[in-house]
Amino acid sequence: MSRFVCFSVLVLLAAVAVSSKPQEDYDKEHIAEVAEECKTESGATDEDVEHMMQHEPADSHESKCLRACMLKKFEIMNDEGKLSKENALEMVKLSSKDDAEKEAAATEIVDKCEGIEVPEDHCDAAAAYEKCIIDHMHEHGLALE
Repeated sequence: MSRFVCFSVLVLLAAVAVSSKPQEDYDKEHIAEVAEECKTESGATDEDVEHMMQHEPADSHESKCLRACMLKKFEIMNDEGKLSKENALEMVKLSSKDDAEKEAAATEIVDKCEGIEVPEDHCDAAAAYEKCIIDHMHEHGLALE
């Protein structure tokens, strides 16, 4: 499983306080455990999890809620359904591999995505944040692992 799941898996790519959570929290085993918890909580399917892991857009409300759960568990989205800028930035920076130019791009990406209008529904908001971050990561040449 990918680190991007933490953002959304980001996606997301989903909600992480790297300053308070060690980077080990992004290991595949931990991500898989959280994904399983979120699958159960959201009513998502194994297929929804697989689509998330492959960075494919959510195609059901349950799939969007799976992503919202992941973002919240990793503290990338707060309880109000808003992007946690600091934690999202740390997550996106993981893709920069300590490249200063790419780290600057990560800041730009999170700044743009933090400012987008999102629906009040946290599941729909998670999908909007995920799309924004993935699209901008691609524009800046940041790869999803």
